[in-house]
Parts: sequence; structure tokens; C-alpha cells
Amino acid sequence: ADQGYWVGDMDNQMFTVVDTPGFGDQLVEEEKTIENLVATLRDEIKYVHVFILAFKQSDNRMTNSLRSMISLFEKMFGNKFWDNAILEATHWNHGIDSERIRQASHPPLTEKFWTDEFNRILKTEYNVKKDLKSIFIDTYYHHESDHESEVFSNNSQELLDFALSRKAFQCKDIEIALTEIRQLQNDLDNLKREEESKKEVIENLSAENYLLSETLKQYGLTTAAPLPEKQLGSEYCSKNRCYTPTEFALFGVGTIVMGIMVGVVGISWFKHQCLPDEYEEMREREKEMERRAEMMKERNRDSSGPYRDDDSYISEKDINQLDEISQTLKKLDDPRTELSDSKKEPHETDF
Repeated sequence: ADQGYWVGDMDNQMFTVVDTPGFGDQLVEEEKTIENLVATLRDEIKYVHVFILAFKQSDNRMTNSLRSMISLFEKMFGNKFWDNAILEATHWNHGIDSERIRQASHPPLTEKFWTDEFNRILKTEYNVKKDLKSIFIDTYYHHESDHESEVFSNNSQELLDFALSRKAFQCKDIEIALTEIRQLQNDLDNLKREEESKKEVIENLSAENYLLSETLKQYGLTTAAPLPEKQLGSEYCSKNRCYTPTEFALFGVGTIVMGIMVGVVGISWFKHQCLPDEYEEMREREKEMERRAEMMKERNRDSSGPYRDDDSYISEKDINQLDEISQTLKKLDDPRTELSDSKKEPHETDF
């Protein structure tokens, strides 16, 4: 970590810069770098206002080193790390010739195009929710050029304003995170240990199998070969009762037929129990209507005018009712409508 005054002006406030070296493929060196970085941030710096993600002007993709570093920061600081992050384009010369070369490329390499392109990459690879701001500070600018000096001053001030506008990120709770290479190495070690454990189990089972085989040979014992599944099923059915699909189907059909027969017998019994009472009732009503008709005929013979008595007068409606009852009784007396003579005779003897 280096400390100094902003742009070398002692009237400005002090600031601290922590340079994080890029990560490569040397796992041991990477882990030492991570340990030193975490110790510095947690014990010395204690809080961070801005994380500067530096890319070269000519970069158009994420390098493995930068990808590992960003992934490490996400693990160490979480998703809030992006709230304090800003993009920096290095080697971005603001001279007239450099500007002309950038404009001549296809598409033109402008500050907006460069910013949009890296924001697109970050959103794709790290699911960043918002666009990051960018700065274009060229530390090797020509001090004699008023234009380059002005651009350097403006970009430096923009970085300072951004840092002061951010809420300080506390580093007291960060922990040493594992890089992708170390995580993969640990997974590989776990797989190797698991493979060795399985090999050991196989060797123990093989040794046990050998001992059992030698014991059987020593005492002259043999073991029967296992039967196929079909033979095992046939052997079981030869000793126990098994049903074939056809037998199950016949059993179902028989159950349905039995249910129908029980229903028919129940209906017949119900008719046998209920119809006799109805039959006798209609007989009584017929006799009563005939009695009233006879009384009416006798009174008509005795008198010349109509004689009406509430107890003996038969209306046209009663006569129609009598005819209906007579027709019903004739049907009931018809042998074709009876269930069977054997069923009717016991009933007649009962009454």
C-alpha cells in the first residue's frame, strides 16, 4: 500500500492506493498474495472507498488473471463490491495522433464504445445489475500539452469525486477466499481420496472373498449357483398358490355375474313382499265401488228423480277410477303378469 497527496498537491487530502498484482497459474504464489491482501485490507486499511478495475485500451476480452481477481473480490466482499467499483482504461493516450488512430478503427474506439463493451462483458460473466462508470487517466501524458493536461486533471478529479461519493466499504469482516484454481485443486484432491477409499474397500472385499473360498475348499463345501429370476418365480408358484392373469380376469367376470344375480333376487323378493298388499287393497276398493253402484241402482229404481247421498253417491270420477282398478286387477289376475304360480299360492293361503 502506498500513501500520498492527491495529484501530489499537499493542500489536498491524503489517500492510500493498494495495488493488487494480477493472478496467474502459480497456485502457491497466488495464495500468498491473497493472504497478504486480506491482512492488509483488514488490519491496516480497514475500509475502501473505490475499487478500480483497470483494463488496457487494447483489451477486448477478460483475461484469466483479471477474471480470477474479480471472482476473488466477489467472494471476499460479496455483491456490494460492485457499488464501489469503477472502470479504468490504461494506456489511453489523449494525443491527437492516438485519437486519430482510434477513430480510424472499425468500429471507432471511443470512450463510450469502450465503456459499453466492458459493461456488457461484466453483465454477461458476473451478472452485474448496473453499468459502471469509467475513467481514462493517462499517467504518461505530455505535460507541455494543455489538452492532455486538462484531460488528465478532469479524469483524476472525476475519480476523486466518485471515491468521496461512495460509502466506505468496511473490511473488518472479510475472510481469505479460495481462488478458482485452489477450489478446483481441492475438488481434485477430494476425488482422489474418494477413489483411494473405494480401492481399499474393493481390496478388503476381494481378500474376504478369497478367505471364504479357501474355507469352502478346505471343508469340501459348495454353494449352489443362484437361480434366474424366472426360475425363482416358477419355484415359488410350484410350492404356493399363484394366479395367472386369465384366472384374475375370470374371477372378476364371476364377481360381476354374481352381483347381477343377487340384484335380481333382491328385486324379486321386494316385489313378492310389497305387491300382495297393493293387490288386496285394490280388491277392497273394487268391492266398495261395486257396493256403492248396487245401492245407486236400487235407489234409482225406487225413485223417479236422482237421489244423492254423500255416503252412497258415485260420481263420474269414481266410475272412471273403478274402471282403472278393474283393468289393473285383470292384469294382476293374468297368469302372464304373475311371477310364478308357486310364488302366488303361498300368498293366497296366507290371506
